[in-house]
Amino acid sequence: MGDVQSREPAPPLSNVWRWGFPVLTVVLAVWAVVLLTGGLTTVLDSRRGEIREAVTDPTAPGFEAFVEQTWSMLLATEDTSGELVQVAVVAAADRSGGGGTVLLVPINVLSADCETACRLVERYRDGGLEAVLASTATILDVQMTGSTLLSPARWESLAGEVDPVPVEFPVDLVTTASDGTSVLRFSAGVTEIPATDVVDLFGFPSTGDQLDRLDRQHEWWQGWLLAVADGQPKDQLPNLDLDVIDLLATVARGRVRVISSPWVGAEDGVVVDQSELGNVVLEMFPFPIPRVPGLRPSVRLLNGTGDPSVDRPAREAVLRAGVDLAVVGNYRNDGVIQTRVIHRDPLRESEAEALAESIGGGVLFDPYLSPVADLTVVIGADFLLQG
Repeated sequence: MGDVQSREPAPPLSNVWRWGFPVLTVVLAVWAVVLLTGGLTTVLDSRRGEIREAVTDPTAPGFEAFVEQTWSMLLATEDTSGELVQVAVVAAADRSGGGGTVLLVPINVLSADCETACRLVERYRDGGLEAVLASTATILDVQMTGSTLLSPARWESLAGEVDPVPVEFPVDLVTTASDGTSVLRFSAGVTEIPATDVVDLFGFPSTGDQLDRLDRQHEWWQGWLLAVADGQPKDQLPNLDLDVIDLLATVARGRVRVISSPWVGAEDGVVVDQSELGNVVLEMFPFPIPRVPGLRPSVRLLNGTGDPSVDRPAREAVLRAGVDLAVVGNYRNDGVIQTRVIHRDPLRESEAEALAESIGGGVLFDPYLSPVADLTVVIGADFLLQG
């Protein structure tokens, strides 16, 4: 039997290992809990990316909404020979409350979207309704919701419910028959215009300057819409499910303006009074449709003053600066002192600076800014002081 060797007992652990390791483990566990709790608190307290309850009161701080672009339509009228005799742009002020504007556009106004100088009537001959729509959108720098072409038969149906419409003419309107004799078409003074004669009136040649035809069209539209508004507008229009009828009924339910003024007669046609047209378009289209989507920066406009009377002048100031309005609402708290333009993309800095200079305000960079628009404008109390 061999020798049996006994194992020597292990040396006792030092005090450092005996007590230090357990203590270190406890400390690390406690620290991990602290870090986890702190991190969760930071995330929960952070407003970045926070999902909050939707604010539905338009007057409350924090309310925001995508704009409902202005409902509008271009109405082009052709005569029995297929020639363009009238262009009108109709825009509703309020879908629910009604009201709106009819802007009469001269058919001989010069358009800038063709290679050589051309007029709307020539654009219609070459490209039809779509060409007129494109040229009118270029002139107004606003896109319309839709367009429609009205023939004599369609006008007879559209205007027949309130037939005839009284129109006052300052002079007799005389035409020349094929045999060379003069024929009185419309008498001076107040004349009743039946629906069957509406297109003839629209297309009656100018007797003086380039704009007298537009004046006659203005008088008819004014009288017709007044008659449509007498009672329920829907009852004064054909019972047809057409966008043009819905739009006209909406406009006739409220305050209506018929405008024929932002044009100036010229030797070769009619030119635009840009300053007056700009004012007309701003009032007609509170929330315009961009003529070329994406061409200009989109803007989120927030009122930080708590005063709703600031909304309209702020909107108009922003639109005059040449941007597209995407979102409107109120800042999350009232009492903002300084108007500021905020951007989240360094590449948008120059656009933010240009807008801030235009409306009067400072520029801020915020990488966590809402991405719903390219730029955010917060209107402060200094906006009121700027007048």
